[in-house]
Amino acid sequence: MRSKAAPNVEPRDWLLLAIAAAGAAGLSPIQLQRSLFLFSQKRKTHLASGFYQFEPGDAWPFSKALYEELDAFVAAGDVTKEYRPECTQSFFRLADSGRMLAEELRPHLKAEASSYLEEAVAWVTEQSTLDLAHKTPTIRVVG
Repeated sequence: MRSKAAPNVEPRDWLLLAIAAAGAAGLSPIQLQRSLFLFSQKRKTHLASGFYQFEPGDAWPFSKALYEELDAFVAAGDVTKEYRPECTQSFFRLADSGRMLAEELRPHLKAEASSYLEEAVAWVTEQSTLDLAHKTPTIRVVG
């Protein structure tokens, strides 16, 4: 449990909050990567040092550390991973314990950062996987 005088929100907290912003639908790996990539590009002043570093990939920037922390949340039971054959990919959603963690974080967020993360997640979930793979590094739509 966090105290009222919580330190800066950690990168892994933003990961959890991005999944929370997607609600019951959850996020695919590329949607999660894109949401936090956009957030890191548009809201640098709200991020603690050590935020995910996005490396150039085959088609899009990605963060290996993000996947490692996501795996840790899944192992701890805070996030569920569900494979959807119709989409040929996995989706991540918050388990009950993850929802409680996200709720504990909300009072410590700056409204501007929180609302932007929600906007980024909403925009990303409206895009096709193809668009996310090829357009995200150059988008200027959100923020």
